[in-house]
Amino acid sequence: MSERPTVAVLGASGFVGTRLIEWLVLRDLAQVRPIVRSYRSLARVARFDLDWRLADARDPVALERAYRAAARAGVRRLVYVSSAVVHGLAPAPGTHDESPLLAKQPFAYNVSKVLAEERLRRLRADGAVEVVTLRPMIVFGPRSRWWSAQIAGDLLAGQACLLDGGEGICNTIYVDNLVHAMWQAAWAPGAANQDFLVADGERVTWRDLYAAVAEAIGVAVDAVPSVPSATLPKLLSAQRRAALRAAGRRFAWALGETLQATVVQTAREVLPSRLLDLLKPRWGALRALGAVSADTGAAGRPALVVDREMAALQSCRAVLPVDKARRLLGYAPPVPFAEGSRRTGAWLRFVFGLD
Repeated sequence: MSERPTVAVLGASGFVGTRLIEWLVLRDLAQVRPIVRSYRSLARVARFDLDWRLADARDPVALERAYRAAARAGVRRLVYVSSAVVHGLAPAPGTHDESPLLAKQPFAYNVSKVLAEERLRRLRADGAVEVVTLRPMIVFGPRSRWWSAQIAGDLLAGQACLLDGGEGICNTIYVDNLVHAMWQAAWAPGAANQDFLVADGERVTWRDLYAAVAEAIGVAVDAVPSVPSATLPKLLSAQRRAALRAAGRRFAWALGETLQATVVQTAREVLPSRLLDLLKPRWGALRALGAVSADTGAAGRPALVVDREMAALQSCRAVLPVDKARRLLGYAPPVPFAEGSRRTGAWLRFVFGLD
């Protein structure tokens, strides 16, 4: 490129968007225009002197407006970061870039990604703007809320668990590798109107991911409970029943509090003070209508809860291919999983005050 292009970054305040801006600015690759939802979203990128804009492109209607605006402005290409969950949380072995999208899924986020891709496919058919879609699965790295900080928090709280010991495939992509893929997708000649699975290109299991985080924060991964997949349906069913019972107890407690407050207030208004003195010791009995303590496990710690969505992710047995991305994008992930884990570990120790 003879001169720096102008690149607009929607979702500039998010985990990936922030890293993309840093990557572009520090390498002097482009004139970057961050697009954020609110003024407070500028905090992370405020250290750069950038020409920012306010807009919200989270819903499908806003996505279509963004496409139309790009067409009017003469934008050549739009790179959309979708997710590999368009093929399900545990894609079937043999899943590839052209596999059909899985529209019927039990999780709203997954369905929203399918709908967004379908809308963009219809829009790009007019040829006004080229659209390249990237589908990462597990994006981790410094500032990752879900796949770095959340795992660390669960490990430290004793709330982490691994399905079948973590032998399932975890299709990771380090954030810098995703940013590299986004930049390649913006310029590769053969990428126009194509869809790409992107990952680290290594066989990484869920145990590998948890072990890397555990080592960084000083937790023994061998102590993480293993949940056999054969027992999962019964366990999830028991959790649903327990959740309903807990909701009932919370309602009863709230009802008891309300009844107590109502009765006491009424008594104060209509009863003589001498009679009130006799009744006061009994007021606490109303509170017992809903008295309840949190469900706990051994040693008073919260009982282990298996997240249904996480269990589905950890059941994956397919390594998603990146051959098409390598061939058409020139994708060559610059950061191996081990190095990405090392960098993430350093950030986690800082965040959790463990250094």
